[in-house]
Amino acid sequence: MSDHTFTLSNGLKLGYAVHGDLEGVPAFYYHGWPSARCQGALMDAAGKKYGLKFISPDRPGIGLSSFQKKRTLLDWPSMQLELAEHLGAEKFHVFGWSGGGPYVLATALKIPERLLSANIICGAPPLGFFGDEEMFWLYRVMIRLRHTMPSVLGLVLKMGEVVSRGSVEKPPLKWFMGMMGDEDRRVLTDPAIFNVVRAGMLECLRRGPKCVIADADIYLSEWGFEVSQVNYPIHFWHGKEDRNIAWTYTEKLAEMIPQATPTFFDEDGHYSLPITRADVIVKTAVESVQTAA
Repeated sequence: MSDHTFTLSNGLKLGYAVHGDLEGVPAFYYHGWPSARCQGALMDAAGKKYGLKFISPDRPGIGLSSFQKKRTLLDWPSMQLELAEHLGAEKFHVFGWSGGGPYVLATALKIPERLLSANIICGAPPLGFFGDEEMFWLYRVMIRLRHTMPSVLGLVLKMGEVVSRGSVEKPPLKWFMGMMGDEDRRVLTDPAIFNVVRAGMLECLRRGPKCVIADADIYLSEWGFEVSQVNYPIHFWHGKEDRNIAWTYTEKLAEMIPQATPTFFDEDGHYSLPITRADVIVKTAVESVQTAA
């Protein structure tokens, strides 16, 4: 992984990492929540195999990126455009895992002419519209704390930082692993994969919980557009054993988007799908461009 920073026109810095084929076709990877640019390492092998250069930016306030007050989801496409211009990327793919999903939709809405493909993996839904009943219980607790006791939520995130430093074979991390599906547990017991997930959690908290909470507020607020307005082909990927974000969210979301193609896997979960299916996800994105041509 190579880390970089770029200064936006508003004076704020945007941090990003590069993985995959360094001479390949540009592909921007939007990390989940809570995580950071280092999560893009999960796409490294597929990027090298299929000739994609994965650029993984930290969102404002996360990792190497400056905090931006009163940020909205629709602020993102202009940042993406500036970063693409800086890197000389005329056309590019976009991929978003989990909390990165809404950023794919915002980008596809605002700058569809720059995209080669748009891909959402186990994506977060518009919670203000769908509600949070089908999310992991810990997420639901954190949402309640955000509304009622934000200071306590900060403590929970700090505890998460401590827990993530532990071993998957010992409590309390072992207890959390026990709440996951079989495939998620299998994948996360691989030290190389777990270390990437852990690194994302630790890096996102480098400026403290307030920035991470501000990043989460994007999901709880109004997105500023109707998802049905997205008139660009979106390929959704979701596992039916996802206990973090239920696959039924993606099913409902895909029904609202004119050019959506959802693909579901019966045995995959939230963590296993982007890892075990990275090859087919990236291959499909690359081949969609070739077919269109």
